[in-house]
Amino acid sequence: MEVKKISTDKNLNKKASFRPSNFKQFVGQNNIKKVLQSSISSAKQRNQPIGHTLFAGPSGFGKTTLANIVANSMNVNIKIITGYAISKPSELISVLSNLQKGDILFIDEIHRLKAPIEEILYIAMEDFVIDMVTPEWDDLRVPIEPFSLLWATTKMQSLSNPLKNRFIYKFHFTDYSSKEKQLIIEKYLQNENIQYNKKLLKTISQNLVSVPREIRNFCIKLRDYLISQINQTNQLNLTDKRWQDFKSWANIQFGWLTHIHSRYIEILKEYQPKPVGLKTISLKLWINEKAVENDIEPLLLKQWKIKKTSQGRTLC
Repeated sequence: MEVKKISTDKNLNKKASFRPSNFKQFVGQNNIKKVLQSSISSAKQRNQPIGHTLFAGPSGFGKTTLANIVANSMNVNIKIITGYAISKPSELISVLSNLQKGDILFIDEIHRLKAPIEEILYIAMEDFVIDMVTPEWDDLRVPIEPFSLLWATTKMQSLSNPLKNRFIYKFHFTDYSSKEKQLIIEKYLQNENIQYNKKLLKTISQNLVSVPREIRNFCIKLRDYLISQINQTNQLNLTDKRWQDFKSWANIQFGWLTHIHSRYIEILKEYQPKPVGLKTISLKLWINEKAVENDIEPLLLKQWKIKKTSQGRTLC
């Protein structure tokens, strides 16, 4: 099991420089930031860890980044693990035993924790102790240092109520507004040293989903395209014409729809007005059903292009 221990040293690794390191740099999720800052202020004055916190929301919305910002703001270390990486109770006990006072333990994909491992956390979160059984079958209660548990999940509905009830703060990450999306795009364009006309920001934002990770990936693709066209790295200038050329080259449609989404819609049109089953769509796309549901349909549903019924999928 890999455990990442991240120091809050101000000299951050350059590879991670694209990530916001404080609340001011983190765009959006203002209600979450406001409550977190209040919690941090209280914890510092009490000289105690912040309350256990749960982050729920889609992948790529900045849950891990915000956890690191909390650690930076508290001036403590953060240890990062993923739920699927903990396969045995002894592994979690080892992690908990090595935490220092005030440390933050961030567990991503919390919904993938097994029940016996999850139960160890209950008493650790509430009383900062670990219940163990010795080889002689004696009960042993081992104290651990007070810590903060930050958990992230993309499947809030999969968590048990006993687990959810042990978190002081429960946050749901919400979609980014058009203005927030433009600020994120601007930040990443600047990070990639791309010159641009500010009037283009709104146009670009209309062609992107409001997922910070996807926006960053888009800016990297745009950077590579411009370099290949201009043949130099220090004068990357995004003009209106280059933007249109890039859109055509990357086959980007309004709202970040791709040729796969277009093909999906074409399949529904072939059967209109009859609903089309997921299996049929999967076979025609040559993509497995889970990938269709998780990777293709969410964007189409969000843009009201399709709807799900008990008989299958139809066009809106």
